[in-house]
Amino acid sequence: MPYRPLFYLVNDSTSIVEIKRTDLPDGADPDKVYHWLIFDRKSQQINKLGFVSMNSKPALQERTFQQGQLRFTADEGTYTDNQTSQQQELQVGLPAELPEDLTRAIAAYLQAL
Repeated sequence: MPYRPLFYLVNDSTSIVEIKRTDLPDGADPDKVYHWLIFDRKSQQINKLGFVSMNSKPALQERTFQQGQLRFTADEGTYTDNQTSQQQELQVGLPAELPEDLTRAIAAYLQAL
């Protein structure tokens, strides 16, 4: 695999995953190395979230993207879409156990880069 999953959050309709590409040279642009991806489980569409900033506290992680805001703990999270203000509750999953449909979508995404 040319990447390593770092964070994985999921609900019935959406998966959000952060991957670190492992096929790039040391010192590569962090925007090319780290990718936050949102996956629509029904349509099987995957899109990169435009990273803006992050805040890490001992019990709470926060990520701000051009498309929305993600806040999560070790167990659960909430993604708020900037356009619709819709909130999605997510459960934290094990990054090492990504489902097959998400793994295929990530592979296709990386091939298209």
